[in-house]
Amino acid sequence: MRGLMHFLFYFSLLIVIKGSLSRARLADGGLKCVSYQCKDGECKEGIDVCEDTEPDRSVGCFVVWTTNNITKEENVTLKGCFTNPTDCNNTECIDTTAIVKKSLNYCCCRENMCNKEHKWIPEATKAPEAVQSVETESSLVLIMFIALGSFLIACVVLGLIYLTHQKQVIFNEIPTVEPDISSSSTNISHRPIDLKDIKARGRFGVVWRAQLGNQEVAVKIFPMQERQSWLTEQEIFKLPRMNHPNILEFIGCEKRADLASTDFWLITAYCENGSLCDFLKAHTVSWTELCKIATSMARGLTHLHEEIQATRTDGLKPSIAHRDFKSKNVLLKADLTACIADFGLALVFNPGKSCGDTHGQVGTRRYMAPEVLEGAINFTRDAFLRIDVYACGLVLWELVSRCTVHGGPVDEYRLPFEAELGPHPTLEEMQENVVMKKLRPRIFDPWRHHSGLIAICETMEDCWDHDAEARLSSSCVLERLSQYARFSTRQFYVATNTTNELPTKLATESL
Repeated sequence: MRGLMHFLFYFSLLIVIKGSLSRARLADGGLKCVSYQCKDGECKEGIDVCEDTEPDRSVGCFVVWTTNNITKEENVTLKGCFTNPTDCNNTECIDTTAIVKKSLNYCCCRENMCNKEHKWIPEATKAPEAVQSVETESSLVLIMFIALGSFLIACVVLGLIYLTHQKQVIFNEIPTVEPDISSSSTNISHRPIDLKDIKARGRFGVVWRAQLGNQEVAVKIFPMQERQSWLTEQEIFKLPRMNHPNILEFIGCEKRADLASTDFWLITAYCENGSLCDFLKAHTVSWTELCKIATSMARGLTHLHEEIQATRTDGLKPSIAHRDFKSKNVLLKADLTACIADFGLALVFNPGKSCGDTHGQVGTRRYMAPEVLEGAINFTRDAFLRIDVYACGLVLWELVSRCTVHGGPVDEYRLPFEAELGPHPTLEEMQENVVMKKLRPRIFDPWRHHSGLIAICETMEDCWDHDAEARLSSSCVLERLSQYARFSTRQFYVATNTTNELPTKLATESL
């Protein structure tokens, strides 16, 4: 008899609570969930209103994401609504799975916008539960009291939610928490940044020219879906001894939110001449300018690749692979000194730690080394550094293609492989031509009439060698370019044939 009373009580309570929740949800217009999905390389984030398609099947929000086992980077792949989450009664989206298969996490929840944030908190193995003893009369009274109190509280909360949504005139959820603005510089948080005009648009965000007090700065704005790139960039900038004249100067970072969106700002020094790619589109370069740009660029890449041991005052500066080295990511200061930027894909190599084996085809397709295109990367530090050197050889080709020192005609600026494969080569075209046919950008005959250009052409060919282990190191590239820069234009022998032989003096100096 007592068991029957228990059953009738809980069954009645369940019906009342379910009816209240259904009425509140109908009044609310449906459960709201953050939606996020990527298609053809384009990712979109928004808000979905989940609909109860069947009365006995409730809806919930979910998140699917992956976690890099080495860098612990998280990458959201999908967010949205789904029906009948039988085991999803949480108010927060938390994955409690103890063992994650293939680094894939999943969580679900049943509150408005509860999948805006997600966590992975592995649940500890529970000890076996003791056999429940027969309930006493006092425990039954206590349970009834708690159930009744919970029911009354739920009714009050649902009533408040209903009244709030009756007054709400904006469809999208309005943040009720002040934006979390963090900065590495206390001055930035107290002084407004005045955005002037857009200078560039890239894969990860938009770059603005801006004013910070009396200082002209660049502000790179990342959207919500590129938050991880924003985190990676600032982590690279904050490593010991990254303050270098040929590495873009880091000023600070901020998170800014308004009613419509949340953006992530990266504030750096402003480079007046923009990217090397844009500069070469509008300008040719002399021999002196070519040497200055190439040497300072190689010096920045060498510093990035170099591991510098810790001292009493400074920590260890680890070796870093850029993984997206190209002329768009080489910026030029007012005096044409080059500095390297955009570390959203950079990889840090800490001594004694493995870099892992989960790094795929990242970077810009046109600048990918053969081993990246065919998916045959040797997952070691040196292998990743050689991929940067391959791309450096292509950037040197871009510089030489716009140099006037040989006295002949200078063609319009073209990207590497643009003449051979067009402006938008596919991955399959790059694989067929660069990997199978071993195609490289053409070295034109007029370049061979100037011994300095011949020397640089030999260096770029040693950079883009098909055999990764045969390529130069970035420090060797710097050493060669520094030697070429010592000679003025008139000191170079102008060849009368098309051989690649260097003058005796230059060849001796180079050795």
